[in-house]
Amino acid sequence: MRLALAALAAALVLPSALLVDRALRGVAAEETARHRAVAERVFDEAERALSELVEREEARPVEAWDAADPAHLAALPDDAFVLGYFQIGSDGRVTTPLPARDAAAVDAATRWLATAPRRDAGDAAREATREPAIAQAPGTTVLMAPPPFPSLVDAEKDQAVAPAAPPAPRSAYDALSSLNRGAEERQQRQRKLVEKEAKAEAPAAGALAAPTDTEESTRPTRIAVDPLVGRFADARHLLLYRSVFAAGGALRQGLVLDADALADHLRERALGESRLTGAALSFASGAGESPPPDEGAHRYRHRFAEPFDAWTASLRLPPLDGGSGAGTIWALAALLALLGGLGLFAVYRMIAVTLAFAERRSNFVAAVTHELKTPLTAIRMYGEMLRDDLVADPAKRRTYYATITAESERLGRLIDNVLEFSRLERGTHEMHLAVGEVGPLVEELAGLLRPHAERAGFALHVEVEPDLPTVRFERDALLQVLWNLVDNAVKYAARASARDIAIECRRAGDGVRLAVRDHGPGVATRQLARIFEPFHRGETELVRTTQGTGLGLALAKSLVERMGGAVAGANAAGGGFEVSIALPRA
Repeated sequence: MRLALAALAAALVLPSALLVDRALRGVAAEETARHRAVAERVFDEAERALSELVEREEARPVEAWDAADPAHLAALPDDAFVLGYFQIGSDGRVTTPLPARDAAAVDAATRWLATAPRRDAGDAAREATREPAIAQAPGTTVLMAPPPFPSLVDAEKDQAVAPAAPPAPRSAYDALSSLNRGAEERQQRQRKLVEKEAKAEAPAAGALAAPTDTEESTRPTRIAVDPLVGRFADARHLLLYRSVFAAGGALRQGLVLDADALADHLRERALGESRLTGAALSFASGAGESPPPDEGAHRYRHRFAEPFDAWTASLRLPPLDGGSGAGTIWALAALLALLGGLGLFAVYRMIAVTLAFAERRSNFVAAVTHELKTPLTAIRMYGEMLRDDLVADPAKRRTYYATITAESERLGRLIDNVLEFSRLERGTHEMHLAVGEVGPLVEELAGLLRPHAERAGFALHVEVEPDLPTVRFERDALLQVLWNLVDNAVKYAARASARDIAIECRRAGDGVRLAVRDHGPGVATRQLARIFEPFHRGETELVRTTQGTGLGLALAKSLVERMGGAVAGANAAGGGFEVSIALPRA
């Protein structure tokens, strides 16, 4: 039975452990996806702000950089991150159509750009095949902190080296990433060359040579304008410029941005109105160094789309509320383990008790058979001898008659015990309680029990205290209880040197205490807690040396409790065993 329950427990533990593991992985994946979705929304808002800046600057006409006619640039934008505008002619001359917020920074940035190689028609092809400075596709986000499970780590490694062209969405996160409209639209716009037509009478100042022929000068001139390109002049200053191509030469028009101020603007735009307490957004030029992951935090890095593809942003997100966490899974798993353990223990105890009870019933059947067989054999033997006139001595005949009578009484007591216990188990026993003094009844019953004790060689002593309180009792039930207790004392004290049995009836508080004591060997300590159990015997049926069915003390306990009393058994001081009955005052 134990092996079967152990196998059942193992069969339950394995799928339960797999279920908990799968649930933990699902919770971790859900938490990671939730944080990645939030990070994507933050970066998308930053991309939208940059897209608005690019769209605004690309919409400026070529003529807006004409220093002689600053009608298109009446003033610098309100954005604090715009330090100034510049134009570099084909001859390398730098002009600023408006006073700069930081003239030194604009001068240094334009001198750096003027010395850089000019972009020609083949630059786009070369840049398309050049290895990027950052091993990450523009406009994408990667997780910097490792997720909880190795399988998720592998997924992040695969994403970190993903090609620039993203695959078709396969998951909820891919679908959310595809909604990054700011980077998507700007990437599409950066792949196009915009052609504008300019009237001959309004050429770009100083850079585009006007044709001398009058007929040619009246014909519209086609000017090719490249998309804006972003370059860092130094760690703080970012240049956005475009190349303008015409028949007379090429220009570079652009503006100088303060990267720190622009970062503050994007930070306010992406996180200013959000409730992401504890979130931190930082920016860096180039790949940068990935900071170590914080315990309990999620870090993401985003590479902006062109023309800000040399700029990266790092976002630190604290743990977000929502959804069932791992703590809930562990609590449910612990509850499941507790309930499963209690269930298995309950099944084990139920089966063990059932088997023990069945064993006791089997012992009871063997004991009853033995108890019935002995008196029946004696009755039959003496009856046959008397029937066949084999006993001529009248004294022997009287002895045989007395033996038959005693054995018949013994059979009757045995049958009465079995029937009484059966009625008590079924709840069909009817008590007829009376109120009165129990002392006289004890003395009367002792007179009925004395011959039985004397035949076994015992002296029965009775001591009753006068003026006892009145109690509730039933005469027949009390007789059966005392008979069982005296008979039990006779059986288990048969080898005692002091062959005395004492019955005491004394006042105990408001009630009466009735005790039966022998001077036998007593009861082993380990057996004291079980002596009142039905069918319990201290000896096995194969080696027992005493008579009985194991019902005497159990029946006495049941009858006394039905009368409102209590029974207890203990080894008496000085040797022997004592059973006490406490009857409360009526």
